[in-house]
Amino acid sequence: MKRPVDDQSTLAARVGGQLRRMRKERGLTLAALSQACGVSVSYLSAVEKGINHPSLHTLASITEALGVSIPEVLAHEGQETLRRAKVPDGPRGLSEISHPLLSLRSCVVSALPGDHGACPVDLDDRGLFVYVVSGTVVVRVDSTDYTLDAGDALDVTEPGEVSWRAVEASMVTWVSCPAQRN
Repeated sequence: MKRPVDDQSTLAARVGGQLRRMRKERGLTLAALSQACGVSVSYLSAVEKGINHPSLHTLASITEALGVSIPEVLAHEGQETLRRAKVPDGPRGLSEISHPLLSLRSCVVSALPGDHGACPVDLDDRGLFVYVVSGTVVVRVDSTDYTLDAGDALDVTEPGEVSWRAVEASMVTWVSCPAQRN
């Protein structure tokens, strides 16, 4: 008798967890995905739990129904799950600190007084979060200026034009993520 896998320690459990996450992101029920890929609900449920190991043909049917590729499901396998990035050492610089496979895009900007620029993270249909680690910056969002000091944060759901200017030596964390819609 097969028993459920309670953790993510096996390949089957990790792949099943990825498939479940992708199904839920698309708002699909087990029944809807089952019908779309041609496998039973109980089998699909067992795959998501890591109990059953799908054949390559079945995995291809499931991923096709989800609108993803098999490599996307296996993207993290065999890769380091921890990624470190170095914050700029000098008084100026930009350091990307996000992992390329994540939805979040983040960076740290170190600036001297008078330094300025456009938003350093992608905002195409994305939300924005800015946190000032040290110093003072003025962040302009859609023609409105916001003066942020150390410890201040700014959260914008769907910004248009964004730029910034350092009032004093500053370190600022910028993060964008897919826009959340109700």
